Amino acid sequence: MAVFAIPNPKKTLNVDFPMDRVKESVKNITLMNSKYRLHSSNEIFNQYTYESYEFLSLGVYIDINLNSTSENKTEITIEIRRKMGTFNEPHEVTHANDHIVNIVNYIARLTAMSTDEIIKLKSSQTQNVTAVKKSRKEKNTAAILSFFLGGIGIHRFYLGQTVMGVFYLIFCWTFIPAFIAFIDFFVFIFMSQNKFDLKYNRL
Repeated sequence: MAVFAIPNPKKTLNVDFPMDRVKESVKNITLMNSKYRLHSSNEIFNQYTYESYEFLSLGVYIDINLNSTSENKTEITIEIRRKMGTFNEPHEVTHANDHIVNIVNYIARLTAMSTDEIIKLKSSQTQNVTAVKKSRKEKNTAAILSFFLGGIGIHRFYLGQTVMGVFYLIFCWTFIPAFIAFIDFFVFIFMSQNKFDLKYNRL
C-alpha cells in the first residue's frame, strides 16, 4: 500500500454548448446509468454531486462544476473522491478515471439529444422504475423469512436466488442451511437500506 495519498482524479474540458443545455444534461445523468445517483446540487453555483456505490467499498462521490466561459461555451470540471479516506492505490485511480470517462460520455450523449429524445428516455426509465417497484424486495421481509423459514431457503427464493434456495432445500436435513440462514438474518438486519437496494433491487 502506498504511503502517501494520491490526489483525486480530476478532468476539465470546454464544450461548445451554452450553460443551460449542459446543465440539463448533467441533471439527467441517471437516465443513462442508474448506478449514478444525484447526491446533492447547488443551482446557484452550478455544482452537482453524484454518488456511486461499489463492491467492497462505500463508493465514490463525483463532483461536477459548470462555468460559463462565453455565451455558447461551458467549462466542465469533474472530480472523483472517495466517500471515506483518500485514493492510495493505482488501481483505485484507474477505476476513478473510468468514472470520469463514463460521465463525460453521458454528458456528451445527453447534450446531443433533442428535448423529445430526453422525454422518451425519462418515460422509459419511469416504466422501468414502476416495474421494479412492483417486484421490489423488502429488507425486513427478507430478514423475517431468513429467521423463521431460512432453513429451507425461503428467503433465497424471495430474493430471486432460486439456485441457492434449492441448495438450502436439498441440504436442510443437515441443519447447515438453518445455521447459515441465522447468519443471513443478522446480515440483513445490519445491512444498510442502500446496500440492500443495490444488491437486490437494482434497475
